[in-house]
Amino acid sequence: MTTIDQLDIGIYVQYARRTQLIEQINQQYHLDEASSIPPQILLVDIYPKLSEMDLLLGIVPIQTPWAYFFPPPRFRFQRRSPFGFFRVAPSLGSFEKEDEDERKLEEVECETEEDLKEKKAIKSCFDQIDKINNWLSFIVGRVGQFLQG
Repeated sequence: MTTIDQLDIGIYVQYARRTQLIEQINQQYHLDEASSIPPQILLVDIYPKLSEMDLLLGIVPIQTPWAYFFPPPRFRFQRRSPFGFFRVAPSLGSFEKEDEDERKLEEVECETEEDLKEKKAIKSCFDQIDKINNWLSFIVGRVGQFLQG
């Protein structure tokens, strides 16, 4: 078994060189100062780009990844993250108000086939909003875990 005192001097030289390279990268990209930037100033890079390693090795993507699409209109003007809230539509009111609206929808009597279709569409919309809210709360929770760890 080798202990640290039995290592060759070359190992220490390699460690010093790697540490120096990391410090150069930190200075070059100002990584030490990055944490002082407030979230409102951060710009999201919305256009997918090849990584530096792919460019260096000359790798060309064979399949178009799912992220090669344009963002929604006015996405660049958003100041807050879409995951900053735990609900997809906070303007619908509280959870109790949403439940009350769903109960009101159930109580509505449909006289025509068109009314029934509209009721089903609104009900499926409420179900989809609930599902997206669950996804958002899961994502926000995972982001919180990531930031803590």
